Amino acid sequence: MNTTSNITSKKPRNNIFSKRGLCIIMMACMLIVAGFFLMSGQGSTEQAFNPDIFSPQRIVIAPLLCLAGYILIIIGVLISPSRRSAQSP
Repeated sequence: MNTTSNITSKKPRNNIFSKRGLCIIMMACMLIVAGFFLMSGQGSTEQAFNPDIFSPQRIVIAPLLCLAGYILIIIGVLISPSRRSAQSP
């Protein structure tokens, strides 16, 4: 009965994304959420017009944050894992 070889032999984990890529993806998700949060707010109704729907924060800054987040997600996915973590011993 050889139980020690089963305990000590560990297979290397082959992750799809590198650690740096995952960090970039997480930051990008936070940017997208922040962009949607900045876009949210009260709208106009038939009874009252709300001029805040045309504020620069809603029509310029928030969409740019979302666009930057989506671009960073693409970059995070395309970053290849480092060669050290890709090699198997």
